[in-house]
Amino acid sequence: MKHLFVLDGQEYELWLGRDACGYRLLLDQERIPVALASDGCGRDRLTVGRVSVPALAAVDGDVVHVHVDGVTRSLRWVDPIARYAAHSGASLDDIIVAPMPGTVISVLVEPGHEVARGETLVVIESMKLETAIKAPRDATIDLVHVSPGRTFDRSAPLVTLAPASEG
Repeated sequence: MKHLFVLDGQEYELWLGRDACGYRLLLDQERIPVALASDGCGRDRLTVGRVSVPALAAVDGDVVHVHVDGVTRSLRWVDPIARYAAHSGASLDDIIVAPMPGTVISVLVEPGHEVARGETLVVIESMKLETAIKAPRDATIDLVHVSPGRTFDRSAPLVTLAPASEG
């Protein structure tokens, strides 16, 4: 699933997934292991790929403060639904979110497509069940947040509809 983070005032969209071994950062086609582990005695270790360094970390809500080599960086997770709603002028009702974690099987729309209520937008798989995500109303597709093969968490934005026109 694509996650949004702010580091030093700049936004980064990263594919970050989880598997049995922990978190994986997806860059191009490479899966890079990422971990921040504590030894239980107040010491942490930050691992990115094959590099592992001592670190101190503190979590404050959606912000993780990490101190490495005398420098403290603050990484803030951004709620993707609120971000897309703010950027597009859409309301939260215009953003169709995943009802459960899973994998995208197919995406049947793209930005600019007109869809009718009940039309399938995205097909997802979760716990070996395929689910068709349908348009809740007649609308124009504003943004598609996922692509086939990508994993996502529950409540991840899948598709944003253009705001409904009044009248």
